[in-house]
Parts: sequence; structure tokens; C-alpha cells
Amino acid sequence: MSKNGLEEPSGSQPTPKETTPLITKGGENGNGGGKNGGLSVGQTSMLIAGEMAGSGVLALPRALVRTGWIGVPIIILMCLVAAFSGKRLGDCWTILEERNPQLRSRKRNPYAIIADQTLGKTWSVVVSMAIIVTLFGASVVYLLMAAQIIEQLLLTLIPTLTICTWYLIVVGAMTPLIFFNSPKDLTFTGVIAFGSTVIACILYFIEMMNEVRPFVFRWGVHGFTDFFLAFGTIMFAFGGASTFPTIQNDMTDKSQFGKSIQYSFGDSVGWRVLIRLSIMGAILFIGESIPRFYTILALVGGTTVALLTYILPSFCYLSLINQTPREGQTPIETPGWVKLLCYEVIALGVLGAVAATYSGLSAVFSSAVTTPCYLR
Repeated sequence: MSKNGLEEPSGSQPTPKETTPLITKGGENGNGGGKNGGLSVGQTSMLIAGEMAGSGVLALPRALVRTGWIGVPIIILMCLVAAFSGKRLGDCWTILEERNPQLRSRKRNPYAIIADQTLGKTWSVVVSMAIIVTLFGASVVYLLMAAQIIEQLLLTLIPTLTICTWYLIVVGAMTPLIFFNSPKDLTFTGVIAFGSTVIACILYFIEMMNEVRPFVFRWGVHGFTDFFLAFGTIMFAFGGASTFPTIQNDMTDKSQFGKSIQYSFGDSVGWRVLIRLSIMGAILFIGESIPRFYTILALVGGTTVALLTYILPSFCYLSLINQTPREGQTPIETPGWVKLLCYEVIALGVLGAVAATYSGLSAVFSSAVTTPCYLR
């Protein structure tokens, strides 16, 4: 990495790192550019839809119960805010590509590059760490949710298998997927995720219609902790904007950067396999220790997801448009209402993150925590 966050060409072979793909398609040299290697618009749409309306949406009914009717406009608002933030991130990357043509080659962590170019190296490290924590927490949440759903579906057929056992099975089944490179190597998952979400929503409505009958429901009084625990869940449900730069970066064929660079894997494959398997081991340990996906989901939603989706996109965008253009660069003209919305989104993200984080931590430490699977 150079000082400005760009990859530097070199005649010598670079030292492979954990961010180096284990398997590189011919003609791409790790940076991209195979003739058919990019994502199409349709594939990109599927990935975004699957990311933004994935498993997090399944937790929204519980969040709505905790917030009451005020949860409906909150869900709509956070959906619009997430879309606005995602657009800001996309604009940031487009502007940076125009200013730095070298960025048009494929990058493994475009969000961190955006932070580096707009806010500095420190924020680039913060973004990288936040993305790691978010993906780690989301992995625990999704795998726990999958294990719980499978347990409930097969309870009558296999009553002896609990969520602890199913979680172990699900983690084992998902482990091979960690050796893929980037979203362009997992386009089929976007189609599956989008299709699964559509089917789930249809089944939701069918079940709701089947249960339409007169009933008496007593509304409870929702306190601060319950409300913002649900708020963190809502933030998590629409927290996929941090992946937008990576998906956007894989959309089209990028010109090959430094054709002389060839990646050597020989001595590093075993080490990087060990690292990725260790990550899955940590995911397995956390899930077996706290088999309550809703609590983890709300905590992640109120911390790193809030930072990556609701705070930093507008912050980076405002910093970028305020930078003095270099010679030959066109100044960026941004309407005043867009700037105002950016400031409002940042304020909303900060306030929501603080309250949701407090509520999430309270739920983890002050309530009766489920006994870890390995102590049962």
C-alpha cells in the first residue's frame, strides 16, 4: 500500500497476505479484469437486494412488537436513510475513481480506501476493523438464526437435535464458502438470497391472512431498553451499505493493474487456510456461548453497523466534496439539501448508535443469559 492507499506496481513478487485470494482466475492477476469477470447490473441488483433485505428483515416483526406502532415509520425512515447512505458511498467511489485512475483496478477493501482518501489513515483502520467486527457478528447472527429455523422445522422428525447441534452442522456446511474471493465469485448466493427473501415475505403474508380473526391484545409499556434494542435491530436489518463499494467495484471489467505482478501462493496457502478456519472457529465459539441471535443482532446493529451504514458514508462524502480540487480536476457541486441531509443522517446515526449500544449491552449483561451449549 502506498501512502495514499493505492496499490503500487512492482517488478518483484509481492508477499501474499490474508487479503490475497486463495484462488485467482486466469487473466485477473488478483486485481481484476477478466473479460467476463465483472458483475452485470442484474447480478449486482440481486446482491444488493439480498444484502439489504436478507435475514435481518426476519427479525423486524419482533422489533416492531417492542417499539409499537411508532416502529412502522421508524422502519421506513431507516430504509430510506440506508439507501441514501449507500448512494453517498457509491458517489464517493465514483469521484475517487475519476480523480485517481489507478483505483479502477479491483480493490479488496474499497470502503477503507474511501475512508483513507477522505478522512485519513486512522479512519481507514477504523473502517477495516468495523467491517471485520460487523461481518463476524453478522455471521454469528445468521448462522444462529439458520440453526434455530432448522431445529423448529425438523423438531418432530429429529427431536433429539437441539439448536447447539444444528449450529455446529450449519457452521460446518458454510465453512467451504470462506475460501472464495469476492462477491463476483458468489453471484449465485445473491440470487438465492433474493429468492429466499421474496418467498419468506410471501409466506409471511399468507400466514398473516390465515390468522386474521378477532382477538384482544393488551399493549405493554415499552421502556428505553426495549425500544432501543429494537432500534438496533432495525439498523441491522438495513445495514448492508458497507458492502456497496465492494459490489460496485466488481461490477465491470477493470483494466489490469501491473501486469508484471504475479501472486505466489505456495508457502502461504496453509497459513491463510488456518486463519480463515480460525475465524470460523471463533464464530462457532461465540454462537455456542450465546445462542440468542436477537441480542447479538441488536448489539452489532447499534455499534459497527450504525458506524458503517449511517455515520461514515455521509461523513466521508462531506469530507470529499469539501476537499480542494487538484489542478485539472472539476469541483464537485452538491445541492445544499443533500449536505443538510448528510448532517441529519450523521446526527441520527450517532444518537441511535449510542442508545442502541447501551440497550444491547444491558440485554447481554443484565438479563438472564442462556446457558452456553458446552455447559449443558
